[in-house]
Amino acid sequence: MEKIENKIYRIKPVEELKFTDDFMFCRVMQNPDLCKGVIERLLGIKVDKIEYPELQKEIRPYYSAHGVRMDVYVKDSDRIFDIEMQTSVPDDLPRRMRYYQSMIDIDTLMKGSEYETLKESYVIFLCTKDPFGVGLPVYSFSTVCKEKKDFALNDGINKLFFNASAFASEKNLEIKGFLGYLCSGKPSDTFTEDIEQRVERLGATI
Repeated sequence: MEKIENKIYRIKPVEELKFTDDFMFCRVMQNPDLCKGVIERLLGIKVDKIEYPELQKEIRPYYSAHGVRMDVYVKDSDRIFDIEMQTSVPDDLPRRMRYYQSMIDIDTLMKGSEYETLKESYVIFLCTKDPFGVGLPVYSFSTVCKEKKDFALNDGINKLFFNASAFASEKNLEIKGFLGYLCSGKPSDTFTEDIEQRVERLGATI
């Protein structure tokens, strides 16, 4: 929805939606090839065949608990990926990521799994604005020992914030191109052109 001067919110027509709009983001990421491509470019890893992206997955461990609704929840054989589009920067963003991560683990263990079967997890926030004001294009966090920085806990938790507004300073060309697309809406390579073409097709057919 779009805010206008009299503070009334207007629902954008589908043909005006961009990739960064929540509805369009979820629909585009429903394409396994594009979803897989986003993950591989952002993380620099190879992903085997993924389970079909689960859009707007809700995790609520019990009735009165505060549940979460995740934009795109994807699994491959060894890992879980939660990908969130974030066009605003609320003060609670880091703790929101913490809760999302905890819900991923709870969702797995609720199904009767043992701790050692917990998959490596990635919670990824795609931010159109700088979430921390430091000017980095990528902020990645993992659990390390304070007293020995090169000693990692190896708990399988990975938290990443991508800052599209700082795309120009990113050295990795694939990440730079993708973040630049998030920032401007203009594709600059074959992959972002594929995304934009799907946005246009969806806008014309939904």
